Amino acid sequence: MKSSVNSAGRIELVQKLANFLDSQSIPRPEKTNCERCGSKMEQRELHFWLSGTQMTWNIPLPVCPICAQPKVPKVARSN
Repeated sequence: MKSSVNSAGRIELVQKLANFLDSQSIPRPEKTNCERCGSKMEQRELHFWLSGTQMTWNIPLPVCPICAQPKVPKVARSN
């Protein structure tokens, strides 16, 4: 059986998502150093939108340039 969200439920869900994204887009004091490694944090801006609407948000995300690096496994060299 396929479940569906009724119109009132969809409107309520969209409003809750919009309220959450509104609260996250408010500028906050930046943490200047990573709690894990102590490196200076960088701000990356994420773009969010709700499909089917014209609502968009730009939300700053603090990112550590050291800890956010992908971990690449070292490959053993054969002689």
